Amino acid sequence: MKIRKLLSASIVSALLITALAGCSGGSTAPAGTAAAAGGEAESGTGLRTIRVAFMTGQPDHYAAVIGQEEGFYEKHGLKVEGSEYAYGINTIDAIANGTADVGQCADFAGINRIGNTLDYNKLVFYAELSASTATTGGVYVAPEFADDITKLNDSKGWITSIGTRTEYDNYIAQQALGLDPDKQKQVNTDSAQTQLAAATNGDASAVVSSGTQAAKFEELGWVKVATSADIDSSVGAYLVTSKPYIEANADILADYLAALDESVKYINEHLDEVAVRLSEKFGVEPENFKTDWKTPNIIIGFTEDGAKNLERIEEWASTHGRFEKAYNVRDFIVTDAVKKAFPDRVTIVQ
Repeated sequence: MKIRKLLSASIVSALLITALAGCSGGSTAPAGTAAAAGGEAESGTGLRTIRVAFMTGQPDHYAAVIGQEEGFYEKHGLKVEGSEYAYGINTIDAIANGTADVGQCADFAGINRIGNTLDYNKLVFYAELSASTATTGGVYVAPEFADDITKLNDSKGWITSIGTRTEYDNYIAQQALGLDPDKQKQVNTDSAQTQLAAATNGDASAVVSSGTQAAKFEELGWVKVATSADIDSSVGAYLVTSKPYIEANADILADYLAALDESVKYINEHLDEVAVRLSEKFGVEPENFKTDWKTPNIIIGFTEDGAKNLERIEEWASTHGRFEKAYNVRDFIVTDAVKKAFPDRVTIVQ
């Protein structure tokens, strides 16, 4: 399969942010050690530091911002040091290289990384954050393909980001449309901005998109040829860490989950107010934020359905050449922290 690559010139592996009150750069201590874990209280504050790799504009990112402002993390004895990344694969990188303790990723990103690093992997899923089926968007194509999608076989290709959920979404969309995935090209991009640039410059021909990003493709004149419901696209979001970290710091993670949960509840109960606050801080349109926030069903726990979703992704990835060897997903799920925080929300069978 031919893959073309369009990357923004300014991208770096980690984009540090100062949006969180009291944020500073990540520690150089290896992930999983006591120093990296924030296992010792901050001098003069009594707070334990947890370094979090956020996906820009995802629920844990916004919840952390609001949670810091409302004092939920401090209430649970935590100081959050945050860094912001474009994709789940980048948050995983941060955990792997020791610049973050925890992060969020979509199902495919975590499964793919574990499968490609089995010999030395330390990544584990420690909580399920949300499950969502998009209610907006779908499959969009450049106008010249709207009347005959079979022409996509000879086109520039589908917008993707290698190693992310987009690989899987493109595959199931192509099958749903009656196209042969083996005949489709992929156009690799690294951000929402480069996705739109590919569409604008005629460097791509199709995309699976939802939410506010889908609206931007519509503004460019791209045509929706299938809805999200038509392609049965559902995504699981998970919280990840390293196995050494959770073994040493399950209590810190449990407190982090409790604070995150309080933040999510606050946003749900004050959605209009929070939308305005985030608009002032980040420039996101209030209505866009509210639409995107409502899409996932955010319930922090770990369900049997959540585990089965990971197994479905692993089966697809291992049988479609994303990594060489199949593996047992449940060997990489550690529920010690989430059981401490929300025992009634853990239904996974292990």
